[in-house]
Parts: sequence; structure tokens; C-alpha cells
Amino acid sequence: MNLKHFFLAAVSISALAVTACGTEDTSPQTPESAPSSLASSPASPPPPPVPSSEPVAVPAPPPVTFECGDLSVYQSGTALYSDGTVGYEAECDTYVPPAEPVLQYCDYGGVAVYTDGSSSTTDPACASTVDPGSGASGYPYDPSQDRNGDGVVNGYERCGLACGEDPTSGEIQLQYGCEQGYITGPECN
Repeated sequence: MNLKHFFLAAVSISALAVTACGTEDTSPQTPESAPSSLASSPASPPPPPVPSSEPVAVPAPPPVTFECGDLSVYQSGTALYSDGTVGYEAECDTYVPPAEPVLQYCDYGGVAVYTDGSSSTTDPACASTVDPGSGASGYPYDPSQDRNGDGVVNGYERCGLACGEDPTSGEIQLQYGCEQGYITGPECN
């Protein structure tokens, strides 16, 4: 080896020795090799909150409102609430009860016939027109209307509207059928 190479090697070694002895280690360190003062400690949970002597005000939930359901989708009375539920509200009920039926006439055997087509055997207005068990109708006897000659004018034997009297049960049924549309034709005029 020549002198020049030897001299360069000696200078390099001495520079390294001075550097190693006179300065701190600046190489990157891993957590395991880091000095204990710089090592990270495991995260500790934050201290619990100190209880307050004043009660904490909890905000009131918003009021539950509703809107009436569409009658083409929901039945009458259906309410759709703001919290997502469905229920009944009288405000949404569009049902109108039918008018109270009115006594139209007393038929055979004291049967009350009403304007809505219903009948009753217990209506006191018709009970006085017939002696129960007598078989007589509540109509005055007219021999021209006694079709079977039994001495009693039954409801089906009566002349009805054509004679200026109360309608017969058949006339009431015809009128109802025309109103509902299942009977058509000249009878409905």
C-alpha cells in the first residue's frame, strides 16, 4: 500500500473517532431503542368528569304531529304521524253516519217499514195498529185490494202509490234498486 492511501485511511479513522466521541447519536431510533425519557407511554383514559350539583337540562323531544291519510290510499280516520307511525284521529274521519230512518208505514202484522228500506216488528208506532195474533194487517180493509179473498189486505196485496197510498214493500224495493243502479228501465222513471 502506498503512503498516500495509508495517510487517507488514518485521517478517516481519526475523524470518525472524534465524531463518535464528541457528538450525540443522531441516527433514527425505534421505540425500543429510544431513551426512556422519550419513550411513549400507553395512552391513559381521560379523567372522569366531575359530577355537577345542578341538574342537566334535557331538551324536550319535538311534538308529534299528524296529517290525515289520502282517502284513495287509506281508510277514513287514518292519521300519519311525524314519528313515522300510523293511527286513528277523529279529525281525519270523514264517515258521516246515515240519517236516522223514519217510519214510512206499518205493514202486515204490525211490521214497521222505514225510509231506508229496513223494517222492525218491535216499533211501538205499529204495535197499536194490529192486535197481535189476529192476523189482521195495519191497513184499512178495502175489498178491491184483497186479492186472495181472505178478508185481510196484506202488504203485498196493497195498491200502494198507484192508489195514492203509502208505497208497498215491492215499490220500496224497486225504488232502492233504481237508486243503487242494479234495476234499470222504464220502471225507474
